[in-house]
Amino acid sequence: MRILFYLFGAKVYYGNADFMVGGDTLSWVTSIINLIDHGTYSVNLNKETGYFFRPPGYSFFIGFFYLTSGKNIDTAYKLIVWAQLIFDTISIWLIYKIVQKIFSNKLFCVITAFLYATYPFIIVWNPVIYAESVSVFFLLLGVWFFVNEKLKYNYFFSGLILGLAALTRLQIIFIFPAIGLALMILYKKNIPQLLRILVPVTIAFILSYGSWPFRNYINYNKLLFSQDLSAVDCWDKDIMSYRDYIFSVKTDWDPQMTQIMKGIKVEWPQVSYSIDGDSIKLNRVAKLCHYCGNGFGVFMKNAGYRKNYLPIDSSCSPEISSIFKELQQNQIKYNWWNVYLWVPFGNLKKCFFKIGLYNPSSVFVNLFTTILFGFRSFLIIIGLLGIFLFLKLNKKHSILFLIIFLFFLFSYFSLSFIYRNVEMRFLLPADVLMIIPAAYLLSFLIKKFLFK
Repeated sequence: MRILFYLFGAKVYYGNADFMVGGDTLSWVTSIINLIDHGTYSVNLNKETGYFFRPPGYSFFIGFFYLTSGKNIDTAYKLIVWAQLIFDTISIWLIYKIVQKIFSNKLFCVITAFLYATYPFIIVWNPVIYAESVSVFFLLLGVWFFVNEKLKYNYFFSGLILGLAALTRLQIIFIFPAIGLALMILYKKNIPQLLRILVPVTIAFILSYGSWPFRNYINYNKLLFSQDLSAVDCWDKDIMSYRDYIFSVKTDWDPQMTQIMKGIKVEWPQVSYSIDGDSIKLNRVAKLCHYCGNGFGVFMKNAGYRKNYLPIDSSCSPEISSIFKELQQNQIKYNWWNVYLWVPFGNLKKCFFKIGLYNPSSVFVNLFTTILFGFRSFLIIIGLLGIFLFLKLNKKHSILFLIIFLFFLFSYFSLSFIYRNVEMRFLLPADVLMIIPAAYLLSFLIKKFLFK
């Protein structure tokens, strides 16, 4: 399935033959090439913030194949795609073994592996030079070590690999508070057992993921645990402040983003006009974004709305940022219920029930992806039901299901209420682990009603 999608399906799904390279690919590639050629891991050697653009996990993965190919990036891309196909195929085995290691239920194991093997939202990322499928591989490998108690130092290796997974896809970092809280819930009356597991996982996590903030502090005197996007022009302060504002009033940044780029009248949501004087500011800032916003200029050039990038000396991004920040503060002050409740719950609804792509390449792809997103929502719902059923019926071996549930909660809550830029790929690690409880419920129902 993975090979066939790469060879024949990806071009149709993505609508172009150059599907391997996406908008984020070059940032990982540039960072590792700068390290190899100039000795500095940075997406932009001319900007101080370039040192912190992305954690280095996936960049180092790319770097291995870049060196293997003799620094031929086109050859490296092809090698990376085939490596991702192989890694994700191994992931089918890993998720099977995770379930098999804990449960003596062959049907449960087979359904889990089958659901992952056919899960479309991991398959579509295999042929793209993005961190998605590799990070899921490391996540499953780390969980596999965690449940293999007979392996020597299994908890240490689990923490080490899960830290590497978080360095590859930042959202996976929530697996660590999930593990810690699950252990405290289950072993609150057995402190020695709690420490026996938690201490090696924590030490290994500090050694692996902790190397990133340690490097940032030691080399650049900046204690940064995540990333800083400002080194790239498309994420200049005008775009970031626009994003902060628009996500305080609604769940998506379109159609307003496209209207600004086209230079047409922007249809702001009704809540934006509920504060006296903000309508004038909104009209002014929309024009500024179109004519002199540096970040907007990059998006406009890439989307074909202007011929050249905006000259940096003509940028009015600081003024745009100031206006959007003022507008956002007005929303927080006068429409706080919308900012802190309705918009986040709208994000949460989208996390559960997104029904399709924003810009499908064809009518067929739109219909096909609508069906697939419906399948995704179905798996999430039965996964949650599977967790509740398992925790109700089983006292033993509940650690895995509790970790999956807490990881799911942390991932969905942080994306909906804090980060707010809801992209389904950011939820992929949590969604993949939810396959396990979904398979449990399906195996339970099959045994109950088909094999009485």
